[in-house]
Amino acid sequence: MSVDSPTQSFRGVLCRHCGKPVRIPSIVLRKDNEAQGKPQTDEAQFQLISRVFVLRCRSCERESIYAINQIVDCTFGQTQSHGHAKAAAL
Repeated sequence: MSVDSPTQSFRGVLCRHCGKPVRIPSIVLRKDNEAQGKPQTDEAQFQLISRVFVLRCRSCERESIYAINQIVDCTFGQTQSHGHAKAAAL
């Protein structure tokens, strides 16, 4: 008997070091929407858009610089909890 694990879709980048998807914070998501021409009506302060941001991967714990154009739609299934995945890596 197989149990389908729920999939989760989000905007993120692929880690430069381990290749796993990393969720972007909401402030970067707003910048991404602004860069794509989808401004939020209640957000007037994002007129000057930074094209790069720093993000730490939760899988390998390494930091890297990413560009707004590297943001993609990511999907992954919830097969292990975060604590189990970290324990398995050790």
